[in-house]
Amino acid sequence: MKLEQIRKYNIIGIRGLTADENYMIGDYLRKSYQWDYENDISTYYTDNPEELSGACATNTNIDTYFDEDDEIIEKIKNTINNFNYTGKKVIIAGNSFEYGMDENEVIIEDAIVIDVIQ
Repeated sequence: MKLEQIRKYNIIGIRGLTADENYMIGDYLRKSYQWDYENDISTYYTDNPEELSGACATNTNIDTYFDEDDEIIEKIKNTINNFNYTGKKVIIAGNSFEYGMDENEVIIEDAIVIDVIQ
């Protein structure tokens, strides 16, 4: 992944893909769905699916304007190492976002894949 690519965006996140998702670099992600807390399931699987404004991800807390290159790399590594998901993961980016309900969660509008984590 090139750091110039990262610096084009305001928000960078790590996303674990569901079984039916398979993205490549440059692909835009579909929107995520609201969580049904009462039934502990995504509303995608309910009779009333409710899309969010973008794709959910764990925030890397990168400041693309002020962080030095080594800080960006370290923040990505730390986020990946602390990401508790065994499936396929991608690094996504965007310019508009809002905070989600989970700790360190961001919902990135028009999220694009900038790297695939093997």
